[in-house]
Amino acid sequence: MGNKLGNQNGLTLLEVLLSIVILSIVLTSFAGFFSQSALFVKKNEEKLSTSQTTQKVVNLIELNISKSRLQTIPDCADLECTLNEDALEALSGQTINSTYTISASFTPGEENLIKAKVAIIDSDDPESSSETFTYIRR
Repeated sequence: MGNKLGNQNGLTLLEVLLSIVILSIVLTSFAGFFSQSALFVKKNEEKLSTSQTTQKVVNLIELNISKSRLQTIPDCADLECTLNEDALEALSGQTINSTYTISASFTPGEENLIKAKVAIIDSDDPESSSETFTYIRR
């Protein structure tokens, strides 16, 4: 009977503690990776949102603003001006629902085109701002 107790194979307390320490080190490194991934995803969503808003404003300009309509604004008689969101809405007849600061700059371009630069600025995160250029053809 005495031999039966001496042949038991089991883990010592030291082995159990060592395996828990190693496991906690591995899990801690994975937790840091997932928190960094969450921050990266949030930042990319903000950048994508400003880019989509910029594209929406560009489409609005291309469809609704012509050279003759732009010249009706006193500051834009020479086709060189900068308009804010309210002026763009009034000129295009469309509403822009956005939490960003929107501006569009117009300058005369080549071959009777008007160059438009649309800038979207996120006041909460200036790094996720966006700029896009387009031409008014008519």
